[in-house]
Amino acid sequence: MGLLTEVDMAAFAGYCQAYARWKEAEEFITKHGSILKTASGYIQQIPQVSIAQQNLKQMRNFCSELGLSPSARSRLNINNTGNTIEGDAMSELLGNIPKAEELLRRDDD
Repeated sequence: MGLLTEVDMAAFAGYCQAYARWKEAEEFITKHGSILKTASGYIQQIPQVSIAQQNLKQMRNFCSELGLSPSARSRLNINNTGNTIEGDAMSELLGNIPKAEELLRRDDD
């Protein structure tokens, strides 16, 4: 879709960081399990479970902000009719606007 711009880079970097942390925590859980027995005999959830949950929540927030899920994309206000301007769109849009010198010459005539 080509919608991410330089302005979105910080949010996208945040998404990537949250993904990396989520993946690392999930891999740890897969390898070691999600609970442990403490020295005093209590069963306790390992910290990686909450780390994974927190980062998954952050990823969902970034997905919504960046339009990276189907529901988020449906909320984007984008004219996606297929009528796109080829080449330098700004030059084409501004190409028909008269320059200041032309306007001044018209006023002098």
